[in-house]
Amino acid sequence: MANPNKPFNDLAGVPAPDLDFKDPDILIASIATSQAIGSLNTILGADKQNITHSLNLMSPLYVPEAVASSGIENIITTNERIYQAKILEAGEIKPHEKEVMRYTAALIFGFKELVEKDFLATNQYIAIQKTLEPTKSGIRKLPGTQLKNPHTGVVYYTPPEGEGLIRELLSNYEKYFNEKAPEHEIFGRAAVLHYQFEAIHPFHDGNGRTGRMLIPLYLSKQRALHLPLLFVSKFILENRDDYYLLLRNVTYKGEWKPWVLYILKALEKQAKYTLKVLQKIHDFQQELEEKLEKLVGHAYARDIAKLLYLNPYFVQKDFESGLKVAYVTARKYLAILEKEQVIVKKKQPKRNRFLYVCPEYIKLLKNA
Repeated sequence: MANPNKPFNDLAGVPAPDLDFKDPDILIASIATSQAIGSLNTILGADKQNITHSLNLMSPLYVPEAVASSGIENIITTNERIYQAKILEAGEIKPHEKEVMRYTAALIFGFKELVEKDFLATNQYIAIQKTLEPTKSGIRKLPGTQLKNPHTGVVYYTPPEGEGLIRELLSNYEKYFNEKAPEHEIFGRAAVLHYQFEAIHPFHDGNGRTGRMLIPLYLSKQRALHLPLLFVSKFILENRDDYYLLLRNVTYKGEWKPWVLYILKALEKQAKYTLKVLQKIHDFQQELEEKLEKLVGHAYARDIAKLLYLNPYFVQKDFESGLKVAYVTARKYLAILEKEQVIVKKKQPKRNRFLYVCPEYIKLLKNA
């Protein structure tokens, strides 16, 4: 077993020893997870021929995941602030907000790589982490990394040391990640892979966010999830003490089953939650399009609805370019939408311009 104060250079590779995927409790939980994700897939329906379009349509929903995943690492901000930050000048965005915004870019990069190559290997893991942490990128080369309790300073884990060993462990990890898994093992393997990545802890920073991001990417690789839109960060943030306790119990006690059941529960619960959010957004979009047709006519209704969906906060220039209309036409339609309270205009602090927001849509996204 590992010694918290010494590098865990004896970390075993995957598959996990002493873990039975046919354990009745794991099988029952896997079936429940599979059913929940199957229902989610019915509404995701990825178009493989136009994956960029599919990802862009889902991009507003990456923000709550980025905020939650960063929150686990005590990088604190809000969904609303990140939506607004997308239309601010670089100098107006705080460093921790930029860090959260890079999460979306890293996730989209990872999925595009997966679609193009049909695998994700060490080079892709490094590139994902570099997107998250451009100034702290790459495999750890120097010794001395230890994970400590931030309040007491007590070391609770020292990951493996030495670039060669880390790359060897990642090579083993990527083989398990990319091989075809038996159907009944897919979701359990996702739990094993997440533990393994966190235990390897290959980078100086960004390990937790990269590891959590790899969960939906793995499910997509195994064709169990159409789009990487199933995130466990919200569940973990709400059950963070259990998360870290169960991780450590695998390391120090070899207790795999409780850990696997925890991740299976997280996947099942978040699949059901995400499905509800998507259904609400779908219903809202339909109602919005119908309302817009009455207000602005059929020609612009769908384009405006799409613009509002992709840009929870926007400025007039976004509206002009999104609809390919002139200033005067944009002002005309914005005035109509304001009058009917489809959008609300807000003065941007310290700037001589206004932000526009669709308040009903923001309410949905705040709950995402």
